[in-house]
Amino acid sequence: MSDTKNSKNEAEQLASVARRVCWWEPAEVTLSNTPMFLCRVMAVGTWDDVCLVLDRYGKEAFREALKNSPAGLLDPRSWHYWHHRLQLLPVPELPQRIIAT
Repeated sequence: MSDTKNSKNEAEQLASVARRVCWWEPAEVTLSNTPMFLCRVMAVGTWDDVCLVLDRYGKEAFREALKNSPAGLLDPRSWHYWHHRLQLLPVPELPQRIIAT
């Protein structure tokens, strides 16, 4: 019973984070794209959000999400912070948007 209660509480907490970092879509949709969810947490999550999500998904999932982060999501400060925090060094250039002319 306790494990079920804990997993329900964790699911509610993750849904709350998802609503905060991606307020324009339902939490279920945000959570269904794990790499994008993790990138959004890295970009705009609170310290508590980061701790909860990092504990749930682990550093390796964060590393993979960061390696494939879409252009324009992370600002330079966050980009550098997360590369150092996740030990993905040297820090590569920020992904660039390609604008077709």
